[in-house]
Amino acid sequence: MKSQKAIRSGYSEPMYDDCTLELIEQQETEELIAALVEYCKDLEKQVVDLRCRVNRLTPSNKREPFPDPQSDLYEVFHHHAAYPKFKGILKQLD
Repeated sequence: MKSQKAIRSGYSEPMYDDCTLELIEQQETEELIAALVEYCKDLEKQVVDLRCRVNRLTPSNKREPFPDPQSDLYEVFHHHAAYPKFKGILKQLD
């Protein structure tokens, strides 16, 4: 197994071995997925808020367009091959 420490030479930037570079790339990918999950959660909240607002503005003699404002918002991703790799992050959506 290769060392995961940065190797510094006299006048250059730190050099990383392949294992460390893979770990850095994996961390960056996980951070991106987490940011996208958080963004999705924010968008879902905005949609629910807008649907509730539309319901409140609907005349009382009309049927509310969104009787369940949270319905049909959520998507599952279990069928994607990469799901197990990011399962912990994607569980935040549940």
